[in-house]
Amino acid sequence: MSDESKTSHHPFSDFQWVVFGPDWGRHPSSSQHLFSEFLGFSPVLWVETVGLRMPQFTMRDLKRSVQKIVDFVSGRRRCFAKVRNGLTVICPPTLPFTRIKLVRLLNIWLVRRSVAKATRSLDFNKHTLVVTTPAQGDFVGKLGEERSIYYCADQYALWPGMNQQHISQMERLLTNRVDAIVAVSDLLAAQFQQSGKPVYTLNQGVNTVHFSRSQPQQLTEHFEIVYFGMIDERLDLDLILEVASRLPKTVIRLIGPATVSVHMFEGVANIHVEPAIPYEHLPGSLNTANLFIIPFVLSELACSCSPLKIKEYLACARPVISTALPEAERLSQFVHVAKDRSAFVEAVVAATEGKLSFDMQGTQRFIESETWRAKAMEFGQFVNGLHA
Repeated sequence: MSDESKTSHHPFSDFQWVVFGPDWGRHPSSSQHLFSEFLGFSPVLWVETVGLRMPQFTMRDLKRSVQKIVDFVSGRRRCFAKVRNGLTVICPPTLPFTRIKLVRLLNIWLVRRSVAKATRSLDFNKHTLVVTTPAQGDFVGKLGEERSIYYCADQYALWPGMNQQHISQMERLLTNRVDAIVAVSDLLAAQFQQSGKPVYTLNQGVNTVHFSRSQPQQLTEHFEIVYFGMIDERLDLDLILEVASRLPKTVIRLIGPATVSVHMFEGVANIHVEPAIPYEHLPGSLNTANLFIIPFVLSELACSCSPLKIKEYLACARPVISTALPEAERLSQFVHVAKDRSAFVEAVVAATEGKLSFDMQGTQRFIESETWRAKAMEFGQFVNGLHA
């Protein structure tokens, strides 16, 4: 049997996807992980647009804005599938000022033009549109899609620097326009139950093969505690300081881009703040880790999220301690959940003494059932059910 005939019978082979998401490959997102699994079986047109947050007069935002302009003018963020059922990435020029009606109309025209050209070249005739943020609601129903899905991975109105009323208004508009909603947690899904649209919870997946490359080292000079991800408002910096003070001989590594000040860690010898490590090199950099932590403040913002890193931590086959986030509570069979700060510190102390229980075999069995391939199968079945 030829490869082509094999592909034609695969459950993914009936799909054509147009997905609005963050820059492909820059920081792998839930949506990128999910749709990577369809590549080779069904074509994916990935549309990069501006984010939700209004640019500020900061060096970080200035560099990002200049980069987006250069990307568009040079075409370096544009690529077309070299193989059948591959990935095509386009980056239509759009403006972030979504509160201005004329800007939104201009964005619609620019995006429709770019997407129409790409879908024609790909011979799309029954594509499914997937949008991932409230700002993309303007494009739903205007791109020739057969059906549309809102893939919701966060409570965007609660993000720092957002105009909550404006984001909520855009999300209501989006909810009214799409055919269905897929959310990464029950808490997020509950927000849409009154919408009258089909709502499905698709929990986060994990690239088990990728993170299983992190091999624990038996002999290390010190006990190493690791957090990787965004260093932002959700992190309880005081709790991290408390752990560092209680266990001065341990090393605490905080790996990732910082959007909040971390000056309080200056002069603390056992706290190391490190820049983000490229995804492909991340597992190898974790070989010396003995314990992973999720020291989030129990704010509405933190509790509304479903951290991708929980299952990535578990796939590394080390114990995980988290504050009492709803998603951590859901996985409490595998994650040690600390009910308060004192319990968190004591759990870390227990881990350093080898007294924190960890079901490695049970965790491995669970993680092997939570792959992104399994999540893609689940997603595809839901979408097919809508069509039926």
